[in-house]
Amino acid sequence: MTDRLRSLLTALAALAAPLALPGAAQAAPGGSITVSGTASATIITPISIVATAPLSFGVMAQPTAAGTVTVSTAGTVTTGGGMVGNTAIAQGTAGPQAGKFRVSGEPGRQFIVTLPPAATVSRSGSTMTITLFTVGALTGSPVGTLDIAVGGTLAVGAAQPVGTYTGTYQITATYN
Repeated sequence: MTDRLRSLLTALAALAAPLALPGAAQAAPGGSITVSGTASATIITPISIVATAPLSFGVMAQPTAAGTVTVSTAGTVTTGGGMVGNTAIAQGTAGPQAGKFRVSGEPGRQFIVTLPPAATVSRSGSTMTITLFTVGALTGSPVGTLDIAVGGTLAVGAAQPVGTYTGTYQITATYN
């Protein structure tokens, strides 16, 4: 390589070096330099969930054979097994209804709702199991509050002991 070509390449490299990283500072040979970086943080409204109505399977006559009572997220009832034809379900003072919850949080943020695989209602040592929990369509406003409905299926035993059965289940709302 000729001295003239070497000088030309060295000059071009010196001119191009500052263009390699826009905004980057360079130290003189053998020196040091300090630059500043940026940082940020965003605080959002915490997510909360409140029960506004209980999941109720209604009032039903004691079956002679095991069966199921399903309450949809719309509050409609279907029966299976020994519960088919149990007209008392829709006629009691405590009619069937979907569980209702209000989720509040940061407007525009997505969240997920998690339901348990099963829960138990009990009375004096007797129990029944709720399974197949479902979440209905989310309804609400764009200001960060949504209402959700929860349905489920109650397994009723043959000759299930008479009485009022109660219990709880966990529902979790989490930002994505």
